[in-house]
Amino acid sequence: MADAAKKSVVAERTFSPVDDEDDSEKDVFFDDVMEWCCGSGRWQVLLVSYMSMIWLILPAISMAMMFVGASPDFKCADGFDANVTFSALPADTPRCHPVGDADASCSRWVFDTSMYESTVVTEWSLVCGRKPLLSMLQSWVMLGGIVGSAISGQLSDRFGRKPVFLSTAVTILACAFASALVTDYASFAAVRFVTGVAMATLVGCHTVMTMEMAGRRTRAAFGTLSGLPFPFGIMLVAAGSYALRSHRQLQLAYAVPFVFLLSNFWLRPESPHWLVVQGRFAEAYTILERGARCNRHPMPPKEEVLAKMRHVRDSLLAREAAAHRATGRGRQGWRQLVGSPILVRYSAVAFFISFVICGAYFGVTFDMTQLSASPHLAAVLSALVELPSYCVFPLLDRLGRRGSLVAFLLTGAGAMLLVLADRRPAVWMALGLVAKFGVSAAFVGVWVLIGECMPTTVRGLAFGVCQTGVRLGGAAAPFVVDLVSDLHPAAPSAVFGAAMLAAGLATLLLPETNNQPLPETAVDIENRTGRKKAAADLQGVSRNGTALDLEKVELSDSF
Repeated sequence: MADAAKKSVVAERTFSPVDDEDDSEKDVFFDDVMEWCCGSGRWQVLLVSYMSMIWLILPAISMAMMFVGASPDFKCADGFDANVTFSALPADTPRCHPVGDADASCSRWVFDTSMYESTVVTEWSLVCGRKPLLSMLQSWVMLGGIVGSAISGQLSDRFGRKPVFLSTAVTILACAFASALVTDYASFAAVRFVTGVAMATLVGCHTVMTMEMAGRRTRAAFGTLSGLPFPFGIMLVAAGSYALRSHRQLQLAYAVPFVFLLSNFWLRPESPHWLVVQGRFAEAYTILERGARCNRHPMPPKEEVLAKMRHVRDSLLAREAAAHRATGRGRQGWRQLVGSPILVRYSAVAFFISFVICGAYFGVTFDMTQLSASPHLAAVLSALVELPSYCVFPLLDRLGRRGSLVAFLLTGAGAMLLVLADRRPAVWMALGLVAKFGVSAAFVGVWVLIGECMPTTVRGLAFGVCQTGVRLGGAAAPFVVDLVSDLHPAAPSAVFGAAMLAAGLATLLLPETNNQPLPETAVDIENRTGRKKAAADLQGVSRNGTALDLEKVELSDSF
């Protein structure tokens, strides 16, 4: 009896009755329903922590080329005995042409095996004129990610976050073992490409789910801390390479943890945000009931919760239908994204920022191996300096999402540009560490800001657009280093620094989203950006006697 009274008090305090005339005029958001039903507490913490363990094993794909593709010292073996070793050759033996013939190209090399027994470089001789093939191996993952980014948003918005996660997890597991077994460059590159497609799709689904499971007040904390396992994953990658010096054994060891992706699926619920948008209220209620039980939060009566969910969906449908009648923009997927000038602007800015951040991230990370005589130590240092970037959520709340992101980008840009002023190795190392922190913190902050400024109906698609920028930036980074490093040792840092400066200024074109509910439609975005009259006109269509055929608004159609 006391529990029932408590539930009634909770319901009355949070919402007015569904059939109340004033309440029907208001925009209702699922964030409020989730807070009303289960609050924020242990359930969200345990769930997001468990889901985020995928970041512990993903470095085995994205960062593995630091060691799988390591380039040991080498010499041209043309003209020497077939069994000659690296140490047996004279110290002045040229690297890319035979002894005494500078115009000829070398056709056979021997490698220093003191650090690595074998890498893909030694197996397929990816040196001298074949070096671009090495850069392409990292780029193939990123280029595959472009395809994955293009389809991940539409797939997750149409079929749900959880089914898409499972299919991509199985694909990644198969590719992880295949990469250790293939014996030729073309097959290895193809496996890397498919892995990139699957990984980008999985990351997009995971990021959207994390944002949608978090409450309004804890979204910044969850959005940043969820990536905390990633630096530890980089350390594990370095530890594995230190223990296993053969690239095939190493890749097999990297593949084993991906079995965990399958177990990660079973305890991962479907996004209740997505379920409500699809009209699957009973399933969403079951998930929220489980969260309320874990959080020891009084769950309101089922009938009232289901009524509120219908109200949320009807409110969303009404705004979509009104926008469709008034402007023809009440459409889904790519059509809605390109049909709204505001969403086009946000998407373009987010794409550019993601492109710059990822390019700078990989550029700095792979260059960090030159800061120490031991590449394994360099990788650990790179990961350690990244750890504080995952604890910046208090700044996101205090300075705001946009202000914090600008600060991170300018910090990284300043450190990279200052490299030109001082060529001392110790100074370069210190500036490199500062730059790594700035770009890592920006990487964390940009996902929070993008997730909060995009509406639910195209949020997965918007993350897909940003993932495309991320992959293009990662694919371009190795070639930027290769093309401009001959001009000046610090030239790549200057290029990345200038790009981060431009990205910091571009961030000012995005809205501040701190402590705002997740928008459901483009009309909600217009309400927040000062276009209140236009949004009111769209919402007023249904109040001026124009009938809205809500059933014809196909929320599940993302194509």
